[in-house]
Amino acid sequence: MVREVLEGAFAPEVATMLMFQALREHGTVPKSREDVLEMCHTTLAEVIGARGGPEVARAILDRLEQVLLEGDRTGTDIPIEVDMDPEPSITMVMPTVWREPVSTIVVSGQRLFADQLYACLGAARVKAHTAQDENTLNKAIFSHAPLFVIVDATDPPAFDKANLVGALRRLPDSVQTVVWGAERNYADGFLEVCRASGIDAVGVDQAEGIGPLLDIILARYQGGL
Repeated sequence: MVREVLEGAFAPEVATMLMFQALREHGTVPKSREDVLEMCHTTLAEVIGARGGPEVARAILDRLEQVLLEGDRTGTDIPIEVDMDPEPSITMVMPTVWREPVSTIVVSGQRLFADQLYACLGAARVKAHTAQDENTLNKAIFSHAPLFVIVDATDPPAFDKANLVGALRRLPDSVQTVVWGAERNYADGFLEVCRASGIDAVGVDQAEGIGPLLDIILARYQGGL
């Protein structure tokens, strides 16, 4: 519902990045209506206010309260004429309707990043699974036929890098490996080892925001895979 309200006000790619940033700063994915409302009144309001100003944030909060508290989902489109364009380096190509969810495996110490991807994109757009060790990763690759494996260097998995590289080497050529948080210590030298091992891996700095990561996924998706 939150995503529906945001996409009624902003371009879908902007709404997605606002949602993701709010979830990252909130630290958890809300599990109840009360938790969702708390996030809306704190981190989401702050993220929107920083980009669009307090009046825009208030308009969005009013509509969110209408939907979440009153159960009234009518008229949720809010045409906002404000410069909400992201950084120029981000390519705005995100479609509002996907033909099928993009299967993605997140290699991470916890489920948080995969849950945030799922919460910010929705079940119709992404299937995000977490692998915390080599055995889980191998099973997930077999079971879910991913298009992407994202190594979360901000919350590294609890298995040896050499074993991870070995697992990534066994991926089909159609699977793209992405390192999220390429500036972190865990990623130091990891991309070079991957590339030297014949793994098609790209790095995305966390400081750049979620936009470049979405661009990578969308470019592959729009390529027809």
